[in-house]
Amino acid sequence: MKFPRLHKFWPYAPAVTGWVLAVAVYAVAGWGLSLYLGAADQFSPFIYSRAVVTVTFLLFSLFLGWRGFRMMIVDRPDHLTRELIADLRRMLFNRRMLVAAAPLFFAFILFMGTFTSLKSMIPLVQDYRWDETFAAWDRALHFGIDPWRILQPVLGYSPITFVINLIYNLWFAVMFGVLYWQLFNLKRPVLRIRFFWAFLLTWVICGNVLAMGLSSGGPCFYGYLVDGPNPFAAQMDYFHSMGESGWPVWALQTQDMLWTAYQANATGIGSGISAMPSVHVALAFLFFLLSRSYGRLVQWFFGIFVFIIMIGSVHLAWHYALDGYLGAAVAALIWWICGLVLKEPMDEKLV
Repeated sequence: MKFPRLHKFWPYAPAVTGWVLAVAVYAVAGWGLSLYLGAADQFSPFIYSRAVVTVTFLLFSLFLGWRGFRMMIVDRPDHLTRELIADLRRMLFNRRMLVAAAPLFFAFILFMGTFTSLKSMIPLVQDYRWDETFAAWDRALHFGIDPWRILQPVLGYSPITFVINLIYNLWFAVMFGVLYWQLFNLKRPVLRIRFFWAFLLTWVICGNVLAMGLSSGGPCFYGYLVDGPNPFAAQMDYFHSMGESGWPVWALQTQDMLWTAYQANATGIGSGISAMPSVHVALAFLFFLLSRSYGRLVQWFFGIFVFIIMIGSVHLAWHYALDGYLGAAVAALIWWICGLVLKEPMDEKLV
């Protein structure tokens, strides 16, 4: 049944509408859980509003600079400003693209705030009790050796660790880049909404559902959470020695910030401690799966990126190797299921 008047004000395909409604239900459920746990003050669904606007402006500035540079070097138009404005209208600022991106964009802001709020509440649902078990499983799976020790002879040099830390921190920039790429890419509507559903489910299942059931802090917090010898003490000492020798390890500052927020039961941008499974690896692998539908160069970029994120998550003491394995497996399963459900051609007029 079609409703022409409704379609005039909400011109979206059912899969897009369902995505926005799913985010709304998720936010309401998160608010309800915060009330149940007595942690309503930790629920901040719009905490990312300013940050997302700032990132949007920065990405737009980079895009504008790249398009302007390309025009000057390759196209060389007679009227650069006029052509650049026309190019932006064609690529971004046309009604169809803005209408298509708007509900997903605003729902994403609500989603990220809700996700971080729930992530910060993990220890209220279940204490961090799995670290000793996961560390033992990790060691058993890797021939009796902690995975970070396997990587250390190859990666344990200050310049290499510094570069890995830099790329690992760029994960957020890459995540936003892929998000905006798909927000404004309307050429393949089925692939686009498949990505958004997989994106949403990967965050929720890995970062909330499994993270609460398998609550763990990760190697960097092992010494705080587990009594007895810390198999990661030497790893953390290596990072501190790097800082003393003039090679800053930003992961240490972030880890200190997360632990302070955890002790204060506070919710902030990026707050919440959770190791199993790795959302960083899961989403990086999801980006790689998406890239397989594009050119070889794009696929190689995301293939190398997910590899660095995987080894970086272990080398920087954020995760056990098992965290990454499970994260990638869950992302692959979600991507496959979304492909089965969203396989019928969609009317491209329904953005």
